[in-house]
Amino acid sequence: MLSNSRCFREGLVAGTIGAATVAVWFLLYDLAAGMPLRTPALLGATLFHGLREPSALVITLPLVLQYTAVHGLAFIAFGWAAAGLLALADREPCVLFGIFMLFCCFEVFFIALIAILAERVLETLAWWTILPGNLLATVVMLGYFFRSHRVAWRKLLAAGR
Repeated sequence: MLSNSRCFREGLVAGTIGAATVAVWFLLYDLAAGMPLRTPALLGATLFHGLREPSALVITLPLVLQYTAVHGLAFIAFGWAAAGLLALADREPCVLFGIFMLFCCFEVFFIALIAILAERVLETLAWWTILPGNLLATVVMLGYFFRSHRVAWRKLLAAGR
C-alpha cells in the first residue's frame, strides 16, 4: 500500500505532467495556426471574464497565466484521485476498471463543460483539437503510474485471460 506522502507525490507528479502535456499540445497547435498561446488565453477569457465572442480575444500574459493555474490545479486534483485509486488497486486490482472510467468521465466532463458554458468557444476550439491533447495526457499519466503499479496491471491482465 502507498503511504499518504507517496500517494500525494505521485498524484502531484502525474497531474503536473498531464497538464504540461496538454499545454504543449495546444502550444504546438496554436503555433501551427500562427497564434501562440491563443487556446489558454481564449479559455481564460471565457472562464474569468465571460468572453462570448472569440473574435474579440486579446491574448495577454495574465489571461494565459490565470487559465494555466486553473488547468494545472484541475489536473493535479485529478492526479491525486487517480493515485488514490491506484493505491487501492494495488490491493484490489478490479479497481483499475474504476480508474479507466474516471479517465473516460474526465474527458466527457471537460468537453461537456465547454459545450454548456461556452458554446461559442467550441466554434473556435473544436472538440477534435481537445481530444488528442487529453488522450496524450492520459497516455503519459498512465505511463507514469504504470511504473509504480505494475503488480496491479499484471493482476488485471492475468484476470482477463
